[in-house]
Amino acid sequence: MQIYLIKNIQIVNEGSIKTADVLIKNGRIEGINSQISRINSDVIEINGEGKYLFPGAIDDQVHFREPGLTHKATIYTESKAAVTGGVTSFMEMPNTIPPAFTQELLEEKYTIASKTSLANYSFYMGVSNNNADEVLKTNDKRNEVCGIKIFMGSSTGNLLVDNPLTLDRIFRESEVLIATHCEDEKIIRQNLEKLKATGKELTAADHPFIRNDEACFESSLYAIQIAKKYNTRLHILHISTEKELQLFTNMMPLKDKRITAEVCVHHLHFTSDDYATLATGSNAIPPSRRPTTAKPYGKPCWTTAWT
Repeated sequence: MQIYLIKNIQIVNEGSIKTADVLIKNGRIEGINSQISRINSDVIEINGEGKYLFPGAIDDQVHFREPGLTHKATIYTESKAAVTGGVTSFMEMPNTIPPAFTQELLEEKYTIASKTSLANYSFYMGVSNNNADEVLKTNDKRNEVCGIKIFMGSSTGNLLVDNPLTLDRIFRESEVLIATHCEDEKIIRQNLEKLKATGKELTAADHPFIRNDEACFESSLYAIQIAKKYNTRLHILHISTEKELQLFTNMMPLKDKRITAEVCVHHLHFTSDDYATLATGSNAIPPSRRPTTAKPYGKPCWTTAWT
């Protein structure tokens, strides 16, 4: 059993910083106190003076490439990168090859991770327009699986879920958190056709106009309406527009909320003005927005609003 004693480290936690000693046994924190004495000679003591200790981060949306695209990355390589950067837990999306559309395929990911992951892990069950029966079997694993991922726009093939009957049934019957990517494909297609009709050559700067504020708002509104109808536990990923924030409130304690949302760091720091110089990142979805809507917060914050 490994035992570590970190002495005089500045602990950053819950909005405060305090200097203390931290005792770790077998990978778990056993104690935090102003002074902790060394238990025996087997304890590895680390001088933390002048250094900071942060809680491990949890990344709730990663896209690793195993199975199917392991020439790009694997659960091992990406979990190694995660822990190097202080991310101790991850939740991975279903759009691998093949997508995690069955319980067997989902279980395969857990099996791989149990052998190769260097971080804590969980995986989302994938949804298509025609696998609702399989998705709802995840209810039996609600204590093991982090959630169900629905691409309500901005995906291809079977990963795009636009059948209202499928959406209604899963929102109605799921006992597991539903995480959504919300962009209205119909609005996106209309915007694209309008731009093409002008005859202009499309550039990266057109990205936020094709995938405009309205496309995100309408899709997020739709997801929230269904979730409220059935009291579904819903989490909307990467909110990117000021208009969408109108759908949420912080007037309720977090523990009582059934609908939550988050924002990505790049949506807080970059705007559509940056496409001229940062065009290589132009395919990120949702796109960066106009300066008046992209930087309303002043500082990075992953979770901005709940309802």
